Amino acid sequence: MSALESKLRQLAASLDAAALEALASKGLLRRAQKDLERGMETGIAGETGTSLRVRAGEFEVTLPESGPAAATCSCPAAGVCQHILAAVIFLQQPAPGSARLPGAKVAEPMDHPEEEWMAISAAQLEKWAGKAAFRAGLELAGRFTPEILRERAIRVRFPALNSEVHFVPGGGLDGMIVSGGKGGGGLIVAAVVGFQRAQGTEWPMPADVVALEASGGAPRSRAEVLQACQSLLDETLANGLSRLSSANQQRWSTLAVSALGVHLPRLALLLRGIGDEAALVLSRDARSDPARMFGRMAQAHALCAALQNGGENPRPDLAGLHRARYDAVGHLDLIGAAAWPWRTASGYEGLTVLFWEPSAKKWNSWTESRPRQQLADFKPAARYTQPGPWEGAESPRQLAGSAFRLLRARRNRGNRLSGSGKSRALVTGPANLMQNGLIVIGDWERLQQQSNAQTAVGLMEANPLDSIFALKPAAWGEHGYDAVRQVFAWVLADLGQHPLLLEIAFDDFTEPAIRFLENAPPASLQGAVVIGRAQRTPRGLSLHPYSIHQPDGQAVHLCLDNVNAAAAKAVPAADAAEEGFEAEEEAEWASVSSPAISRMLDEVEDGLLALAEAGLAALNPLRIERVRRIASRTERLGLRGLAAGLGNVVCQANSSAVLRCSWLAQLHRRALPLSTEPQ
Repeated sequence: MSALESKLRQLAASLDAAALEALASKGLLRRAQKDLERGMETGIAGETGTSLRVRAGEFEVTLPESGPAAATCSCPAAGVCQHILAAVIFLQQPAPGSARLPGAKVAEPMDHPEEEWMAISAAQLEKWAGKAAFRAGLELAGRFTPEILRERAIRVRFPALNSEVHFVPGGGLDGMIVSGGKGGGGLIVAAVVGFQRAQGTEWPMPADVVALEASGGAPRSRAEVLQACQSLLDETLANGLSRLSSANQQRWSTLAVSALGVHLPRLALLLRGIGDEAALVLSRDARSDPARMFGRMAQAHALCAALQNGGENPRPDLAGLHRARYDAVGHLDLIGAAAWPWRTASGYEGLTVLFWEPSAKKWNSWTESRPRQQLADFKPAARYTQPGPWEGAESPRQLAGSAFRLLRARRNRGNRLSGSGKSRALVTGPANLMQNGLIVIGDWERLQQQSNAQTAVGLMEANPLDSIFALKPAAWGEHGYDAVRQVFAWVLADLGQHPLLLEIAFDDFTEPAIRFLENAPPASLQGAVVIGRAQRTPRGLSLHPYSIHQPDGQAVHLCLDNVNAAAAKAVPAADAAEEGFEAEEEAEWASVSSPAISRMLDEVEDGLLALAEAGLAALNPLRIERVRRIASRTERLGLRGLAAGLGNVVCQANSSAVLRCSWLAQLHRRALPLSTEPQ
């Protein structure tokens, strides 16, 4: 046996079924295996330079020393065919009695195959991939953190891209096998960089790869925009939230445009939200909420401070992205799970459809929305039954109740699917989540733990899909509609008889869901699974439901499957301050497990809001004394950081101290469930 044949046999032995499927497809692998079982003639035909020739039936496969990724076959099929796979399977078999050529040395297996990965330098990568692919790989490595799997060989998985890179020991860069939707040298570069970074190797990333660069042609620099934002916060609080003017509201809107001009889209979105809140207050709209505006101002102050501390190269998540980037992820097998309409306080309306991805065991979503000025031509309930969103789909309603394959799918890092015209849906049957690996929770303590683990604290951005859960109640208890709060509630019990509230606030979108649940006998829901959004309220964790799935696979999408023509009309919501699924999360963070701390945080926020509404230019000593008393009680509860912040407000009640203390109170409230055990 020659050294080349020995090396290729060793290389082939390192490939498992997943790697062989990645070479071509699962179907071609089965065909190759059946060809061999039927007695296809295989054997070594000889060597040509650095390539081994293998007979596979009437054709001949040429395998270079880098492995099957670059193999060719004499058959007319393009790419990797079943003959190449058959040749690899043949080489995986032992070759008893094979003679070694004179002077040839059988290659020894590497004791540590990862050393081959670690030995690859940046210069080698760039030379092999080319400058464009090398840069694209660095960008992918900066945006995505891969999973490292060590089995028969090393695999580097990019779940967000639905792709894997299989390392073939001894095959070098040319021998790596890429599976999934995003191939090419860029992904291999990202895999090598991600693997080396996971082992502790530092890879300096170009600034324009890691985060958006400031625009050199903008009228203002980033530093000037950030300073202008802090100055406007100072001025607004000095005058007081109860004395807002149209000029103030216009300045927030103008500053949002300036933030976009210096490539700070996350700050721009937040500033636009403050401007919208100011407009609601000025118009005396029922949806206005000074507390919500004050909370956003505190967040803007914290974000500006973080961006200023980042200097010329702030963290990418702090700068944000102008538009969500959608990457090609190949083909996805999806199961329709839920669909619902939504509305935001800023005037956006939309339709979201939720899908379960069995292979990755995670949620995906598709959304279509319109701003306030375009709502006359867009109604979420009507869009539910209209064609699309992809070729081959009758409507979102069909996909919400079907299993289908999405061809040439595109998806962003938040698992939101693009409605690209290049994608195509191939419906394969009805949706049955129970038979497709849906993760169902029947223990509310486990729900609490998973919800806590997904909680975004501080300036971290939350993914709305992380708050979606599938729950299976052991019992459906008391239910009814609270006419005072305008909320429908149903008590759900888990296996340990612990209660969880299913709650739906009334508006024109949720009216069909409330009507359905009011008329549903509890016995008809026994054994059903509820899919919805976990939300925190002053009463603890609750569930806002989107769909109910029966054990036989039948599903009801509560807000859409029971809608009538009248409900599809665009009319003002009864509680339009309710934020939609795609809007920024602004839930009331409270926990019944620590009522004393929760009440204290309420007092802190009320005291600071009173200062903000009255204005800091002419302080009332009674309000300062109130904050002083709150600070002493906060200290006794052990909240020393918050007490110190309140002390700063008492000593020097400027806008920076007030906003910083308000942001600190928000952080305490959000972190409260993470530091306490449920009773």
